Amino acid sequence: MPGRVVIPKLPGYTVSSPVSLDDHAFNKQQTLRYVKGYAHEAPEMTVQDPHMASGVSDMYRSGGYNPSAYTSSPTYASAKKEETLPDWVVNNNKVLRWYGYFKEAVTESAVENYRVRKVVIFFYLEDNSCQVVEPKEDNSGLPQGVLIRRHRIEKSDGSFFAPGDFVVGDNVSFYGRTFHIVDADVFTRQTLADAGLEYGPAETYPNDPFTTKRLSMQRHASGGPNGTGSPMSPGSTGVTLRKDDGKKKLQQFMHNARKVLRFYCVWDDRQALYGDRRPYRLHYFLEDDTVEILELHENNDGRDPFPVFLRRGPLPKDFHVTRTGKKLMREQCYGPQDLALGAFIHVYGRDFFIHDADDFTKQWYSENVGSTDAMEPIPVGEGIRPIPVPALPPYNGFGSFEDSEQSCKNLVPKPPKKDFYKLMNKDKIVLRFSTRFVETPTHQLSSSDRERKFVLSYFLADDTLSIFEPPQRNTGITGGKYLERSKVLKNSTEMYSEKDLYVGKVLSVHQRTFELLEADEFTYQYMENNRHVYLMADWEASLKAIQAQLQGEEAVRSAFINVDQAGMGSLTEHQFEAALRQAGIELTRHQIISLHRRLARDGKVQVEDVLRMLI
Repeated sequence: MPGRVVIPKLPGYTVSSPVSLDDHAFNKQQTLRYVKGYAHEAPEMTVQDPHMASGVSDMYRSGGYNPSAYTSSPTYASAKKEETLPDWVVNNNKVLRWYGYFKEAVTESAVENYRVRKVVIFFYLEDNSCQVVEPKEDNSGLPQGVLIRRHRIEKSDGSFFAPGDFVVGDNVSFYGRTFHIVDADVFTRQTLADAGLEYGPAETYPNDPFTTKRLSMQRHASGGPNGTGSPMSPGSTGVTLRKDDGKKKLQQFMHNARKVLRFYCVWDDRQALYGDRRPYRLHYFLEDDTVEILELHENNDGRDPFPVFLRRGPLPKDFHVTRTGKKLMREQCYGPQDLALGAFIHVYGRDFFIHDADDFTKQWYSENVGSTDAMEPIPVGEGIRPIPVPALPPYNGFGSFEDSEQSCKNLVPKPPKKDFYKLMNKDKIVLRFSTRFVETPTHQLSSSDRERKFVLSYFLADDTLSIFEPPQRNTGITGGKYLERSKVLKNSTEMYSEKDLYVGKVLSVHQRTFELLEADEFTYQYMENNRHVYLMADWEASLKAIQAQLQGEEAVRSAFINVDQAGMGSLTEHQFEAALRQAGIELTRHQIISLHRRLARDGKVQVEDVLRMLI
């Protein structure tokens, strides 16, 4: 049998075999994992053969390749890396900051030949990026801000800048521009000190010829060699006036640059046709004694978005002076002494009422005027006026009342909404009362009508009522349904509700008058259990009403004794009602019945118990 062909272990002839020939899972190992909630890249797995190093040398020594010497399985190994958070997570929002400057040459100037420009160097530890920013100075005339955007900056040798390359007192070059570092902030010093890098004391910025001359000009314009100026007098804008008008204006501008008094005012123009009451904001600029007025817009106010009502300029007290074409004098215009809370100012024929100011304005008046008593805000709000509800016209009888009401409220009538809560919870609750006809000046009753009795049923589910007449023998009147179940008008614009029903009430139903005489037991109990709705069933309120009408203890006692002729010390319902009437107490019959039901024992009220509660 021919021998097995052996492939020499030479470069290009090596076959990488798996751990086992029976293992056919050649999947790629996962290299992404999560460490403490952050995505992290794991090191790749490598295959190491323990005989690889010595196998090649043995092969060359023996003159051939022996596969039996490599029967051991290769092992998988990886450099175990400590599971820590990535640098961009650990050093998030950690920024090192150094202060420095660079000198810029000025060629065409008689004042200076160089200018010192201060910068701030930021180093972001999360990605080792750098940024150079020049702080903005007022009225410098230079395009300041970000000089070098944030990115990793290479050094001349090809490597990137690191925190150790920035040392206080040394120079650092970015893209051909050299910056001198003079100081670092506290966090930077502490962070580098923990890493073993100590900084020396902070250096000072060199003198700038232009800045030095500019400061001297400011001190000269402010009124003194030290730049302190003169104290501000009450009622003035904080400026010491000089003979030279030009220097006076310059002095005022230097003292009060960017100082603005802000007032809130309103203009009420409702007396004019289509006038309105509108809020405004008034700005008084102390640097040049000018005034501007801005409109205050609210959401959905229907106004055009024009913010400026009066552009900035001197505001004359009498706008007729401007028609002469002459230059306005200072005393002819409004000043800080003329602006006070509660005062009116005239803005070209319009009266503006000042009612509030901001905190800076109040502080300025406190420091220069010395009193803040008159700086309390004045309330000018008028509240929200209730929208008038138009009255419904009288019901004309066509259609239902709800349909006619929708026709009056909407241009396109909508179906009337039903109260499903009452339909579901009060479906089978019916209040029943016994009634009779009542004679009125416009309707005389016959002898047969006086004897007729009815039962009025009120359905709480839909606020409807029906009237039924029980049949009576030998009356000549056929009993049965007298009124179909429906809603009944109380007046021309309102329906009868459950609160209108109680014993003793007189109802007008389709030009016939009914009086409620009695109620069934369920109606009494339901109304007493819901005393917050049916006030006539509240016995406590009835007791307080009796106490309010008492005219003396003897009158009440004598009234009860006169009614109790048998001397039993107890009164029935009718006797109790008669005693209250005799004592001069006016209550509805339903109130008397509710109070009697509460105090009665076996259908009678004890006189002593009633007197004890009343007196």
